This record gives sequence, structure tokens and C-alpha cells, in this order.
Amino acid sequence: MLFALAALHVAPGARAAPEVVVSIKPIHALVAGVMGEIGTPRLIVDGGASPHTYQMRPSEAAALQSADLVVWVGGTLETFLARPIASLGTGAEIVTLHRVAGMRLLPNREGGMWNGGSAWLPGGENANDGDPHAHDHGELDAHIWLDPGNARRIVETVAAALIRVHPEEAAVFRRNSVSMGARIAALEASLRKRLAPVGRHAFVVFHDGYQYFERAFELNGIGAVTLGPTRLPGAKRLAALRRALVERDARCVFTEPQFEPRLVRTVIERTGVRIAVLDPLGADVTAGADAWFDIMRRMGDSVAGCLGDA
Repeated sequence: MLFALAALHVAPGARAAPEVVVSIKPIHALVAGVMGEIGTPRLIVDGGASPHTYQMRPSEAAALQSADLVVWVGGTLETFLARPIASLGTGAEIVTLHRVAGMRLLPNREGGMWNGGSAWLPGGENANDGDPHAHDHGELDAHIWLDPGNARRIVETVAAALIRVHPEEAAVFRRNSVSMGARIAALEASLRKRLAPVGRHAFVVFHDGYQYFERAFELNGIGAVTLGPTRLPGAKRLAALRRALVERDARCVFTEPQFEPRLVRTVIERTGVRIAVLDPLGADVTAGADAWFDIMRRMGDSVAGCLGDA
């Protein structure tokens, strides 16, 4: 009993670890890496669920209400969080990542096939937020964590926010931020070397959510099966996509674990095009400080394997 009481003792002037809530697994990993030994952030969307369609449980809503810090991408991705976060008032610090100055943003590309990348959008306060339809309507591609440069900016932003809510451990947060930044840079260099030999080969994704990854590693994505994660294509569009796969000599179509892959099998039928999986959310990756690295490494392996010479 005395041991249990001693374990609960907090030194005079010290504060309990901050209560931090994070929306999705790859962002949670970056936050967890900055927090380190100071505490463990709460993850809302785990497993194979999609942030486009997620419904919060009561326990998650309660955690949000008691949080000191909430980190999310924004209403263009985690649509289910837009109203709850708007109702939090001033009790918690809220970091909306696609509104962070210095974040490199891209608009969704128009149509299902494209010939090149999009122009960068300015990050900061002018970035769209709170519109649950923006992701489907060609405004903002919210998959910002797939750019290692953005991942480093997220780490820096989270470290600054944690210092504001828990200044007693500022030195730890700064040290962890530097360490995470170095790890991100090392993985970026490794992936660039691994993906360079397949950069010219064309491929199609399930929905347009990978152009940050394509830009970072100079890949040749040429189109998407669907116009949005909730907008399934019709027979006419599938036929046109199949013709494009052959005409543009595409090597691979990538599906996702969060969505039904039957459409992809229909598209590649009798084309000789390969099929593989890209998982930007890490459906079966263990949550924690290593998850972002595992997600990016697995994506690199999948792209290199599917686009490489058989």
C-alpha cells in the first residue's frame, strides 16, 4: 500500500503528463515520438477504419473533451471531428495541421486521369478547414504526412505546442523533435534510393491521395480508379480507365485495405497489369512512435515491388 502511494506521488511543482488526443495513426506516431517518455497520446482512428467515414465512440468523445492538446489534419480529412473540435472552446490547444504555416499543400487533381502534379498551395490560416466535402471537390489533398518534409514540419509544430501546454519538459520535447527529424530524413534518403529505379513506370491508385508521396520520390502516378473515397465509378469510366492502363503502359494498380478491392480487379482484368496494396493509414501497423516509419517503408516496398521488373 505504501509503495502504491509512493508511486502516485508527484514532486512539488510538477504537473501530470499532458492529455493529448490525435486523430489518425501516422500523425499519432509523430506526436508520440515527440512526447517520448513524458506520456502517451490517445489515438482515435485505429485499425482499418477510414477517417472519411469514422464515427466516434463515447469514450473518445470524452477524451477529446478533457484533452490539453488535440492534433488533427483538418476537416478536409477527419470530417467526423469538425463539429466536436469546434465545440471544445478554449479549454484545449488545437493544432490543425493543414493550417500550419510552412506546410506544403496540394489540391486534389481534377478528373480521374492526369498528366502531371498540381501546384503547391500556401499553408497557414488560409487553408480550407471545416468543409466536409472539400476532399471530394478538388480543393485540398489532406494526406500531408506522406511528404517527409511535411512530417518534419509536423514534428516541429507538435513540439512547440507541447512546450506551450507542458513547459516543464521543454528540453525533452526539443530533444525528441530533433531526433525524430533526423530519423525522418534518414528514411527519406533510403526510400529515394530504393524508388529511383522505378520512377518512370506508370501506375494508378484507388483514389487520389498519394501525390505527396509521388512528389517526394518522383513517381509516375497517372490516375485514380475513383474520383473520391466515397464516389464509386460507373461502367463507362471503368472501361475508359482500362483503355488508359494499356495505352499508357501502366504496370500496377494499387488498392487500399480500407476500401473494397473488387473494383480494382475489374479494371485490370485481361490487361496484364499487376495489383498491390498501398496503406497510407497503417491499418495493420502497430500504433506508436515507429508507425509513421513503418507506414512509409511499407509503401516504398509495395511501390518498388509492383513497379519493378518481374
